[in-house]
Amino acid sequence: MAKKSRQNPPKPKEFHSVPFGSLKNLVVPDEIKVKPSAPPARKPVEPAENSLDLFLREVADVRPIHGQDAKQATNSPHHLGKNAAEAQRASSPVTELADNLFLQEIGRLKLDTKFSDSVPDDGELEPLSGNRLRQVKRGVVSVEHQLDLHGLRRDEALAALPRFLQSARNRGQKAVLIITGKGNHSAEEPVLQQAVASWLREAGRELVLEFAPAPRELGGSGALVVFLRPVRLSG
Repeated sequence: MAKKSRQNPPKPKEFHSVPFGSLKNLVVPDEIKVKPSAPPARKPVEPAENSLDLFLREVADVRPIHGQDAKQATNSPHHLGKNAAEAQRASSPVTELADNLFLQEIGRLKLDTKFSDSVPDDGELEPLSGNRLRQVKRGVVSVEHQLDLHGLRRDEALAALPRFLQSARNRGQKAVLIITGKGNHSAEEPVLQQAVASWLREAGRELVLEFAPAPRELGGSGALVVFLRPVRLSG
């Protein structure tokens, strides 16, 4: 009887773990394009507030008072007298701030004009007064002496002025008439009138109180009524 051949049992299969094997056939692009994000928007720079805007913002809530509150306001600076009102106003912070801001704004301006106090000399002409002209028209002030400068050259007319005015002043005359002409017939007449007016205003101010164009009945714009300074009597 023949021997049965012994068959060896099959070997178990070896276990191979390939966890990412399924990704083997996955195609990966060489470069992934990423869209750049937009830069954050810049916050607009707000302009710096100037002093005036700051002041207006501070007083924006100020409102006028009415009714009972208005009655209580009788103790305001307007009812406390001038000195007390000025003192209270000076101590007000809002007023002080407003004054300071006003001075700052004025200081920033470029002004070509210079301001100065001017005190007129004792001999300067007084402002023109319509009262004296009315006195002449009514005959209260009589104009008895006159000087006619027609036909004279400028230097001759200016030389005759002081002699005539001094003589009339010594006689106690309050006003005299100087005829210069209107310039309708000669180009020299308006120049002469301007020269006479300039002399009366400057060189003749020790003799002249004021002057003005004459009324129509005395020659109108072709003549000047000159009011003389009274003579000071030495006592």
